[in-house]
Amino acid sequence: MKMTLKIKLLPTDKQAALLLQTIKEANAACGAISEVAWQEKIFNKVKLHHQVYHPLRATFKLSSQMLIRSIAKVSDAYTLDKKTKRTFKPLGAIAYDARIMTYKPN
Repeated sequence: MKMTLKIKLLPTDKQAALLLQTIKEANAACGAISEVAWQEKIFNKVKLHHQVYHPLRATFKLSSQMLIRSIAKVSDAYTLDKKTKRTFKPLGAIAYDARIMTYKPN
């Protein structure tokens, strides 16, 4: 059984800045992944992963799982329409999963 939890984050100023930086970095990675996907016409998640993962790990300061979610985000965007190059806004939504974020009550 899957559960979805919607929470409101109340970060400190420092945490908010780090979160914003992560969002911008993840969306920049999505843009780079989308560029490769579009040029190479690779829209399959697994094939795209093999093409971009290692070069982007060296380029972006993202965790492995965050980069994997970014690859999936781009692949999913192209699933909708492969005739249009996809772009990603700097402050666009990013997906967190159980491997990226954990909740530890005080």
